[in-house]
Amino acid sequence: MRVFRRDCLVLGFLLFCGIRITSGSPQSEVEYFQKDTDTSYIEDYKELLTTRFYLLAQNTSLVIFPDLEATMVFQPNETGRFGLAAFYSWFGLGLSVGTKLFRKNPDIYGSTKAYDFRVNAYGKFMAVEGYLQYYQGFYMNYRSKDLKETFKIPGMDLISIGIDGMYIYNFSKFSIRASFTQDERQKRSAGSLIVKPTIRYYYVNSDTGIIPGKILDIYSLKQENILSGNFYTLGLGPGYIYTLVFLKNFYLTAGGQIEMNWSSYHYNTTYGSYRKTGFSFPTSIRVALGYNSDPWFIGSSFISTVYYFQPGPRVQDDFHYHLTQIRFWAGTRFNAFKRWNKKKL
Repeated sequence: MRVFRRDCLVLGFLLFCGIRITSGSPQSEVEYFQKDTDTSYIEDYKELLTTRFYLLAQNTSLVIFPDLEATMVFQPNETGRFGLAAFYSWFGLGLSVGTKLFRKNPDIYGSTKAYDFRVNAYGKFMAVEGYLQYYQGFYMNYRSKDLKETFKIPGMDLISIGIDGMYIYNFSKFSIRASFTQDERQKRSAGSLIVKPTIRYYYVNSDTGIIPGKILDIYSLKQENILSGNFYTLGLGPGYIYTLVFLKNFYLTAGGQIEMNWSSYHYNTTYGSYRKTGFSFPTSIRVALGYNSDPWFIGSSFISTVYYFQPGPRVQDDFHYHLTQIRFWAGTRFNAFKRWNKKKL
């Protein structure tokens, strides 16, 4: 309990420091938040409805290290989805569905039921991305010096909930929306320092346990299997992102962040419960490449993050959560609320 209380106090102090650092400026706060967008750098389409069709290739995996020379990688048999997304003003909504085209042989890897719901709120100086994911049915790749084998785990469930924020310091000249939601267009190259707060929660459950009996025998665990687990992560970290505009309407965006995360996980086994807390320093990158004109746009993006639930280098009984997304999209904008926009004028 003392360690938990200490970690919470340290994280609270870091969050306070981060807020103070990002709000410091030679300008007054009123002047800063009323700062207008520089139209020579950014074209705004907030009065139009931005819609796109996209293909999402995603790699989600929970990794457990039973010792320093072995890994257990749990993955759903669901690696790709088709979806539709729409953005208006500061709000965005996306829904996607899976397809057999992106599923491996069910006789070897089993079957997965998956649901993926996402909400975006992109303001002028703050972007917030929220998601809710549910997977039922996994397979596990066990890798060690002596054994390489794949096991089906049909009764394993995973719920993933997260909120990622991004404070954009140079929001008058740099647009995150132009690269990732396309309801703005970056007209000239620009970049910005960013500060990224995160909140994440994961829940894993299996009535019969997530570790196959053959693996339990290797470690002489006497059938002590993991039945469920709760994982909590709070993080804050700085980063930088830049968009290069070339040939007028083409762009390349690249950015990276390093976070300081406080993580806590609690898991139940057939014989007891275990809890661990600590700090870690995960990194994440995001890249986007595309073409963005007034009516039409097309592009792709790559986002990858590794979340460590335990501090320091890899250790026994450590948990990692990996998330990599590659997205391809094409879309357009149109005035779906013409009458409403006229009334506002």
